[in-house]
Amino acid sequence: MRARKMRRSLAVATAGALLAGGAAVGTAGTAVAANTAAPTATVAASHKIPAKCIWHSGYWTKRWYPGHRERLWRNGHWIERWYPGHWERHWHNGYYVCYR
Repeated sequence: MRARKMRRSLAVATAGALLAGGAAVGTAGTAVAANTAAPTATVAASHKIPAKCIWHSGYWTKRWYPGHRERLWRNGHWIERWYPGHWERHWHNGYYVCYR
């Protein structure tokens, strides 16, 4: 579980760095093309606002499926089959939410 969290946080950090780098290059490129005052544009683009990420842990849910009777056509006549009720557990994975 820790390895999965580490890989996910590394992927989020890498994606954030790539997006921030692309935005800085795009901003600097348009600023240089539009105006000769490039130093002020690059200084503004170089300030990074750190993203604050919150990990929401995974959790289990449990659901009851009630029993039911099913009618089936077999060998030229109807038969009834009873399916007993049962519980099913379902795991919901954890996830990160990042705010700027």
